[in-house]
Amino acid sequence: MLEILSKPILVSGSSVGPLEVHYAADAAQTGWNEKCFDYIKRFEQTVCDTLGVKYAVATPSCTAALHLSLLTIGVKAGDEVILPDSTWVATANAVSYTGATPVFVDVCQDDWTMDPDAVERAITPKTKAIIPVHLYGHPCKMDRLNAIAKAHGLYVIEDAAQSMGSLYHGRHTGSLGDMACFSFHGSKIVVMGEGGVFTTSDESLYNRAKFLADVAKHPTKRFFNDEVGYKFRLSNLQAAFGTAQMERLEEIVAKKRRVFQWYREEMDGVEGLEWNPELPDIRNNYWMVTPVLDESWGHDADWLLAELDKRAVSGRPFFYRITDFPMYRQFRREQTPVARRLHERGLNLPCGAELTREEVKYVCAHLRDILMGGEGSKPITGWLDRRERFLKEQAGFPGVEFINPDFHAMDCEISLEKPEELTEGLLGRLHRELGFKRLFIRESGGGSAAIGRLESLGFVERQRIPMVRVGGCPESMELFRQPYADVQGYDVILMKAF
Repeated sequence: MLEILSKPILVSGSSVGPLEVHYAADAAQTGWNEKCFDYIKRFEQTVCDTLGVKYAVATPSCTAALHLSLLTIGVKAGDEVILPDSTWVATANAVSYTGATPVFVDVCQDDWTMDPDAVERAITPKTKAIIPVHLYGHPCKMDRLNAIAKAHGLYVIEDAAQSMGSLYHGRHTGSLGDMACFSFHGSKIVVMGEGGVFTTSDESLYNRAKFLADVAKHPTKRFFNDEVGYKFRLSNLQAAFGTAQMERLEEIVAKKRRVFQWYREEMDGVEGLEWNPELPDIRNNYWMVTPVLDESWGHDADWLLAELDKRAVSGRPFFYRITDFPMYRQFRREQTPVARRLHERGLNLPCGAELTREEVKYVCAHLRDILMGGEGSKPITGWLDRRERFLKEQAGFPGVEFINPDFHAMDCEISLEKPEELTEGLLGRLHRELGFKRLFIRESGGGSAAIGRLESLGFVERQRIPMVRVGGCPESMELFRQPYADVQGYDVILMKAF
């Protein structure tokens, strides 16, 4: 077997930078009282501007947004809502919350999304809405679905949970139906831990959704409610984080598309794998890199996932058919063979926005070795190789704490249990044996004697961090946005370069 990493490569991962930290810190410091909705309003407007829609309502999750969209059009017991059998269970759950009947249809082989022909067959006098799901980021065949809906007087609610940043004929998903719903779960393209948003360009739908989402408050009588409402609101703190993510949307989508391209390049020449589709005039955000095994391999996706797991590669199965779940099995009206095949033979590979070429090389080397055997390439390269070296050798440095080592630049902050044990010899070993090019030490309080000793070892001052005292906390904390009058002292960051 090929070399195996000590730490697994995770299936998903977000891209978070200084802008998110800045906005979140600002919301924590200032976003209260008269400013308690500022970032929520800014987030909603940013979503509208990005997608080209008129209205947005921030929600605590995409599931809540889906539920809200159905409530907005009065879906209730006795109604039917059509949705694909290939999706995350939340799509079906939102329908069930209203008491309506979910009607499941198959997906198309060419793009893995709702089959318009199956939708037409599923329509009855009880049908109230259609929920197309832009699966794994690929937009549905919205022109046909909208035409079908219009002919039958039905609403179209886009489940765009996975498709932020995907384009359909130059237009963003989320702007293509009567309403749409997005997810900002930590695994998605843009994240805020948990969160969602409802979008529409219909003023009457927006007004109804806004009313229901804010516990159905009476518009003029304070604290008076004349119908049952819902607490579908997002916090200002989450909205601040989400605003930063939305402002970086194009950057993040570009990173996701680059990761997908790396997979295609690394797996070039391997036959019998079907990869995420991208039909003409479509931009797929490639939320999840998803190969589907041809039947010629003789194994299914579960087998491949188990083999990858042995090699420190985390994966996920293609979504189950919803009608395979016991609570929804009774709602299967016709067979959904494409959805079944995709689940049985498809899987999601690691594809976080910050995934590196070295990690993709590692995954693909093991994938080729599992499928074909005889893989001769070295799977652990670049920064992964440097991290493996560190993980094997760090035990030889008892008493040294390594803080957030960067194996790309080979920088690391260190802290010693006994600072007096820091010597030229120890520093030399950290450089030679672990490969670090720059070492950093934080000197709390900026004591001149301690700093003088570090300077004698070749350290130079890099920066100073203002520290403040906070009531109830025994230790000083880094200054974020507190008035400078509160600064009690400075921590000094010193650096030694080799």
